[in-house]
Amino acid sequence: MINEKAYAKLNLTLSITGKLPDGYHSVETVMQTVSLCDDVFVRESAGISVECGALSGERNLAFKAARAFFASTGIKGGAEIVINKRIPVCGGFGGGSADAAAVLRALDSLYGSPLSAEELCRLAAALGADVPFLVRGGTALCTGKGERTERIECRASFYYCLCAPDEGASTAQMFAESDKYNFFAPNSGEMIRALREGDPYKAAYSLHNDFTDICGSFCPGTVLCRAALMSCGAIGVSLTGSGSGCFGIFADRSGAIDAAKALQGEHFAAFAESVVR
Repeated sequence: MINEKAYAKLNLTLSITGKLPDGYHSVETVMQTVSLCDDVFVRESAGISVECGALSGERNLAFKAARAFFASTGIKGGAEIVINKRIPVCGGFGGGSADAAAVLRALDSLYGSPLSAEELCRLAAALGADVPFLVRGGTALCTGKGERTERIECRASFYYCLCAPDEGASTAQMFAESDKYNFFAPNSGEMIRALREGDPYKAAYSLHNDFTDICGSFCPGTVLCRAALMSCGAIGVSLTGSGSGCFGIFADRSGAIDAAKALQGEHFAAFAESVVR
C-alpha cells in the first residue's frame, strides 16, 4: 500500500484572461501547494473502488483518475483507494483534484512507473485544470485553463490561515457570472518577485482574485471569513479558486497558528504553510 499526501492549493493570484472556443475560460494564476492535506491510501486490487465517506464511489474524481490510468497504460489491474478528507469540499482549495493527482502518482509507482512525466501530466489535464499542477505541486504560474505550468523558485515558506464558510461555491456558476464583469489585464509579476525574494509583505500586497466580488455576492460567508482573517492579524487576505474558501498570509508562523485556533468553531479554519517541491 502507498500513502500519498494530497496537498491543498491556494491561488495567490487569479485573473480571467478570456474565453476559449470550447466555452471554457482562460486564466493566469500563481498557485501554491500548502501543508493542509488529505491522506490517500492506494493498494493493488482486482477492480477499482474509492472509500471517501459521502464522496465514495464512481463519481469521485479519484475513481476517474484510476480508470484513466488503466485505460491509458493498458495495464490489467485495479486499485483500492481510501481517502481521509481534511480539505473542505467546494472551497476552492483543490481537494478533489489533489486526491486525483495523488492517485495518479500512487498508481504510477505501484505499477512500475509506466508513464513519463509528460504523459502523466497529459493524463492529469484530461481530469481537470488543476490536476497537472497538483501532480507535482510546489509553486507555479499556470495559464490556459490552468493546465499549463511554469515552475517558480521560492526563497522561503509563507504561513497561512485557511478559512471557509459552510456554503460552497459552484465553479461553473462563478465563471458564468464572470462574463458580466470587465477585468483588468493580469499581472502576476509582482507576486512572482515576492515569492522569489521570500517577502511575505510584498506577497500580501500582490494578492489578487477576479472572483472575489462575484463569490461574495453569492456566498456572504466568504465576506465574513475575509473580515475574520483580517481581524486576526493577517497582513493580506484573498479568495482561493472561485471560492468560497479564503486565506490570509501572516508575517510569522505563530500568528497564523493563533488565527486558526481563534477561528475554529466559528468557521472551518486551519493553519498551513507552503509546500515547496
